[in-house]
This record gives sequence, C-alpha cells and structure tokens, in this order.
Amino acid sequence: MDTIEQPREQPRSKIGAFDKLRQASEFALVGVEDSIPLRVLVQVFVFISIGAVDAVASTSNSGWAIPLSAIGAVWAWYARRKRNILVKLCIAIAMIAMLVIFLGDIVRQAEETRLLLARLLIQLQVLHSFDLPRRKDLGYSIVIGLILMALAATLSQTMIFALWLIAFLLVGLPILLLDHRSRLGIKTVGFNPEKIGLSLLPLSGLLAIILVLGLTIFAFLPRLPGFQLRNFPVSVNLSVQRQIPSGGILSRQQQNQQQNGNNATGGNGNGGDGNLSDQETLPPLFAPEIDTASSGAKTVSTKRKPELVMRVRSQAELFWRVMAYDEFTGKGWRISRNDPKQIRTIRRNPINYEFFLPIPTHAYIGSSKKLKPLTTQEVVQTYTITSKNFPNLVPAAAVPYRIFFPSEELDVDMEGMIRGPGPLPEDLTYTVLSNVVERNPQQLRLLGNEYPRTIRNYYLQLPENLSPQVRNAALESVARAMDEAGNPIAINNAYDLVVQIAQTLKQNYQVQTLKFDESKGDLVSQFVAQGGGEESHFVSTLAVMLRSLGIPSRYVVGFAPGKFNPFTGLYEVQNIDTQSLVEVYFPIYGWVAFDPVPGRPLFPPSIENNRTFGVLQTFWSWIANLLPTPVNNFFGAVFGAIGKFLTGILNWLIEMGWVGIAFGLAIAFGIGLGGWALWQGSLWWWQLRRLQKMPIPQRIYQQMLQWLSEQGKPKSPHQTPLEYETSLRDRLSEKELGIVSQITQIYQDWRYGDRQMSQRDRHNELKALFKSLKRKV
Repeated sequence: MDTIEQPREQPRSKIGAFDKLRQASEFALVGVEDSIPLRVLVQVFVFISIGAVDAVASTSNSGWAIPLSAIGAVWAWYARRKRNILVKLCIAIAMIAMLVIFLGDIVRQAEETRLLLARLLIQLQVLHSFDLPRRKDLGYSIVIGLILMALAATLSQTMIFALWLIAFLLVGLPILLLDHRSRLGIKTVGFNPEKIGLSLLPLSGLLAIILVLGLTIFAFLPRLPGFQLRNFPVSVNLSVQRQIPSGGILSRQQQNQQQNGNNATGGNGNGGDGNLSDQETLPPLFAPEIDTASSGAKTVSTKRKPELVMRVRSQAELFWRVMAYDEFTGKGWRISRNDPKQIRTIRRNPINYEFFLPIPTHAYIGSSKKLKPLTTQEVVQTYTITSKNFPNLVPAAAVPYRIFFPSEELDVDMEGMIRGPGPLPEDLTYTVLSNVVERNPQQLRLLGNEYPRTIRNYYLQLPENLSPQVRNAALESVARAMDEAGNPIAINNAYDLVVQIAQTLKQNYQVQTLKFDESKGDLVSQFVAQGGGEESHFVSTLAVMLRSLGIPSRYVVGFAPGKFNPFTGLYEVQNIDTQSLVEVYFPIYGWVAFDPVPGRPLFPPSIENNRTFGVLQTFWSWIANLLPTPVNNFFGAVFGAIGKFLTGILNWLIEMGWVGIAFGLAIAFGIGLGGWALWQGSLWWWQLRRLQKMPIPQRIYQQMLQWLSEQGKPKSPHQTPLEYETSLRDRLSEKELGIVSQITQIYQDWRYGDRQMSQRDRHNELKALFKSLKRKV
C-alpha cells in the first residue's frame, strides 16, 4: 500500500518568520515624515534650546552639537525610507555608553546635576538626529528641546534668557501647526506661509497673547514657603580650598597683592585699616576692625561705581549678614574674639556638600512668665557671586543652621558669622538654610532684662572716655515717649525703649558730614554734639546708647536685599547696597535687628511681610516706578478708596452681629449669582460675535459642533475633524453621518487644503446641509 507523504511544515515555518520580520520592518517605515519645513523647524527648535543652555550656563555644547545634529538631520532625510538596522544598532550602543558616563559623573559629582543632565540630553539628541524617519521621532526631539529650555530657565539669572525664550516660541508655534497638518494627512512640501496659515499678523497676535498670559501666570503664581527638595544648588565645579588660616579675612585682590610682594594686610586676620584701593569692589566694612569715623558708609558708597556683586534667590526679602562686631573702639568697631583658637572649623558631610552649623541657644533666665513658643520659618537662600574681588566672608540671612558650600571646611566665628577657607570665586553658587524668627512685639515686651554672662561680658562694653552726654541724650529720648494720642507714657520694657531711641535718632538727627576730631572724644559723643553724622554713625550711636542703658547690642554689616527682578525672581545685590544695622539681644529670641538711619525702615525686611504673592507686589512696584507721579497718585487713591470702602462694609456687618453675617452672606450670594449670569451672557455674546466674523465654512462647522455637543456628542479637543467624524459612526444614522461627512469635508478643504472656493457657491449648500441635519433628529 502506497504511503502518502505528508507536507513538511518546516519550510512553511521559515517562510512565516521571514514574512513577519519583513512586515515588521515595513511597518516601522509607516508614517515617514516627508515635510521638509517641519523637519527644518524642529532642528532649529532644538538648536535654540542648546544655545539657551550654553548662554545661561556658560558651556560650549553648541560648537559640536549643532553641526553634528545638522549633519544627522540631512542624512536622516535621505535615508528616511531605508531600514538602517546597522545605524540604529550603533546609535543604541552609543546611547547606552552616554548613560553610563552620565551615571559615573553623577556618582563622582563632577559637575552640577542640571548641567550633567543637559549634556546627556544634548548627546542623546545628536545621536537621535541620525534616525528621524517618522513624525513621532521628531516629537522626541521636540520633547528634548522643551526639557533643555526648562533646564535653561532654572539656571538663568539674567534677562538674556528672555530673548532665547521668545525665539523658542517663534519657532514652536509654526511647529505645532505643521505637526497638526501632518496628523491630518495633509502634505506640506514647500514653505508657503500664506497657504499653511502662517501669516505674520495672526502669528504675532498669538505670540503676544502667550507672552501676556505667561507673565500674568508668573506674577500671580504664589511663592509658598518651604522647599520640597533637599538637594540644593551648589557649584561643585568651583571648590574653595584652604588659602588662609582660621580667622583670616582675605579678598582675592589682597591675595594677588601678597603674591606680587606687596604689603597687603588681612591674611592673618589683623588687617583692614580702612585704606581703599581704587580697583576694589567692596568697601572696607568687611575687616576684623573698621574705622567708621574717617570713612563712613555713605561716603564710601558714593565714591564707588555701582557693580553687581551677587544674585540671591530667596523665599523672603531679608538682610544678608556678613560680619558682626562686639567691641566699640571710639572710632569704629572690632571683633574682640578673632583669635584662631576662638574660631570654630566645621567639616562638610562626606556624602555631599552639606554643613551643619552650630545653632545658638538662648535661655530665658528672667521671671517665670508664660511665653508662647517662638514662631520661626525656614528660609532657603541661594547665592551666586558675580564679583571678581569678593572676600572669604559668606553672606547669609539670620540664623543659618545648614549650608551647602563647595568646600571641605568652613569657619564660624564667635558672632555666628561664616567664613570660607579662601576668597569666594566668581560664579560661585551656594545655598543657605536659615531659621528666621518672627518679630512679635507683644511677646518681646514681656521679656526681662537679665542676660547670660557671655552676653554681659562682650556686648555692654563702652570706652572709658565716653561722654555722659550720650547716656543723657538716651534718657531724654525715653522721657519724651508718647502714645498715639500724644499723651506721655512710661516705658517699662527693653523693646519699646529700643524703638523710642531709634525713632528719636531718625527724627531729631541729620545725615551730614561729621567733623570728627579724635582729641575731642569718641565718635558717638561728637555725633550727639553735632546733631548728626553719616549713616554708619547713626548705627554706632544707637548701639552705644543702648549699651549705656544696660541693653546688649552689636554692630552688624552686610547687604540690603537689593533690587528684585520680577522676571528672573532674583535679588540683584550691588556693592553700593552695603549697610550696617544694630542687633539687640533679647532673651529667648536672640538678636533682633533695628535700623536707626533716616529714610530707611526701622525694622529691616523679614518674614513678617507676606511674600506669597511677592512677585506680583514687586512687579507692580516696578511698574509704578515707571509711571508718572500723577498716575501713581491716581491709582493709589483708587485702590485706597476701594480698600477703605470694603473695610467699612466689613466692619459694619461685623458690628451688626448675626444679622450682619446673614445679610453679608445674602449680598455675597447675590453678587455671585449676578456675576455668573453676567459671565454667561458675556460668553454668549462673545460666541455670537465670533461666529459672525468667521467665514461661512468655519461658521457652519462650528455651529454643527455646538449642536452635536448639545445632543450629547461633544468633540474632544485632541480629536481632528476626521477622527471626530469616525467616532460618530456608531452614534448617528447613515443619512446624518453623510451630512456630517459633507460638512467636514468642505471645512477641511477650506481650512487645510489648497483648494480655493467661493463662499457664494457653497453658502446655500452648507446652510441647507446643516438645516437638514437638525431636521433628521
């Protein structure tokens, strides 16, 4: 019996596997993007992002990334319909290698994390540019461009980034339109702006709307206190090495002078006699001993050309402290405990650049009054040094307890001020975390006048030849204290005493040149006798007057907050922003700052000022400075009248009790209902006006969408007209779907196609179709 040979399955299996591989390769080529304008604009989009990163981070990625990306994009265009399996394999291997290098740099902390991430993205984009056959591949490049611009925004500290952002938007808007046309299946071979809807006027209007909305959102965006991230910005590529012994104060210029053989002082911590070089950026306020009698702060500042010394990003507007002095010499101030043995050196965390600073504790040794716990707020400040001649002193707001600084060690003196091991280089970035105590006058008035021995020994010192006239002037000021009604009052607490004396100095003494004569006694005595002096002399006088009354005080120098830039969110601090303040010691609270200089606030800026919407407040102040005085007065009167009116109504309702509350709720409900009705009416009127201005095809199509939405068939914003039509196939009858298809096709031919149509010819047809559609339901 003959046997029937069964067909072999093995060849069929091989053929099936080959077919599947071929089909997969062919499927990978589906959706090849042939639009040259879209490809070119995407490359320009990415080039702008790379340039923005280089501009704000001072890197040089553009030199190699842009040419290689351009070469890759040209090659990808000609090879877009090939499989390029070998090229894709090489690209994948190179990307893995770049990722390994990136992770190694992260572990070694070779550079700031954001810069490492930007470099990785640029490397991946260069490799990816050699494989851009499909539209979604271009989408990956767009995403990389967006991430790079976001990184540039976080690194930017100047207005230069705004120019890159505008260029980014100018290129991004046409990309969105071309991408939308590609998704609709409409080919864009040439670049004809008129045919694809890229006329200059609509594009300019859309750009203006985006900029206005972006600035509005930026201004109203609340700045909430507290950072969620614990890894703060720090310049890991700029390490400050030990160049001077502990306790020394040395600027970079003084260091260069020492290297050149000049007799520059400051390296041993004993210099700083007030002599000033014309090339120095900062005034001689930052030295272990300062002579304010011969070189007041005002005179020094006015002789200097304004120069930016640092930028600060802070959650609150504060005074950036640099140094504090405890001993009054008669002509100025000095740090009495500046011996290297009295300087505490702390080392950083071995894992990162974090230092934990010693936190001062202030015990209350007075009477047993029940006091509420202190209200403190953590304020994060990030400093970027822009001066080439900045000393080794580290500015920080009070009271710092953690700092992220690129150094192996830091020095902290007995006053709690921070010093680096060497001068701070240009472009250095570090972050400080401070616990700022909220100033509570009611609670400060309850504190006694019993101080620890460490405070009494150093912050009540006075020169032996101090004139009795200083103490008498302070007592006379206290004796003249009055309440708001003008009635004499007796001051029985240290806080009110400090405020009274500071106000007296502001009101009764003039800012003028002090004719100081060392043979006639100390600086403060001559200030009182002459009825005023320079700005720093007001600070010295308040500190000495308080000491004469048994209240501990010290002389503090640093920087005012500076000018706030509402666009970058940074405080721009100049060398002329150097100031001095008086810090008064209160049990439990510690040191509290006061400013007795006329023309400046008595209480320096602190966390008591709500800065949640500080950008909006500062932006309005910036705008108000540009407006004429009559315009400012007009807006001030209008806003003041509105505030007064609303406050009066609120007080009247509160006085009426429950009836007023019910009446107020009824008014609020009525206003809300009326506002909602007005809003709905405005929307209806705006929609009607918008439809009337539309061409006939667009108007009928929008009316169809609105009518279908009312029938429970709304169009999703991400759906194209064809996708929306396809989604209606199961929800409309054949005749209704046919009418929808005709209206959609006419609209697409008009909106996205190159077909020219006469509105007269299609007007009646479209209206008839829409009417017939409504009759079908």
